[in-house]
Amino acid sequence: MVETIFEYFRPASIASTPPTGGFVASSWQVYKSISTMNNHNKRVFSRIITSMFGIGYFPGFPGTIASLVTATLAFLLASNIKIVWLLDVEIFLGLMLLGLVFGADLARHQNIKDPKWFVMDEAAGMWLSMMLLPKDNIWVVLIAFALFRIFDIWKPWLIRKAEKLPGATGIMLDDVLAALPAWLITFGIWKIIL
Repeated sequence: MVETIFEYFRPASIASTPPTGGFVASSWQVYKSISTMNNHNKRVFSRIITSMFGIGYFPGFPGTIASLVTATLAFLLASNIKIVWLLDVEIFLGLMLLGLVFGADLARHQNIKDPKWFVMDEAAGMWLSMMLLPKDNIWVVLIAFALFRIFDIWKPWLIRKAEKLPGATGIMLDDVLAALPAWLITFGIWKIIL
């Protein structure tokens, strides 16, 4: 599924005519640059992205640190600009795509099974737990953070089953599923109490 997205960065998969315009053109340039890397550099680049530029290598609780960094960035961003629903969805989908594509690369070539340093899943899950909520409200952000970490660590029923799926899909999906009850409870608290 995910494996076919960039065909593992093979140069042969690059079309002869590049796309034009905005995001598509810039994505094309990134893809073209990655596809010309040697295998070692591809794996290093994949680790840099999936560890959120090294956050995953912090000692202790890298998933919690990555979630806290994501929540903090969301709060700072929302405090300075209005995050419309489309931007909210785009950021979440971007985090998911990064985790799935680079995670699939690592799962295929290094046989990873959700190592502690892989924290892009926490970033995507944390963002989803705040999706469409006022991220400039510190209480909403803190409640979403706490609930997401509880569900991500506890992993009740379906979340634990999703974790067992192979490759990047299992790595990313358990955190997305942990974000759903966190979001529902945070939404309820925000509407009723805050």
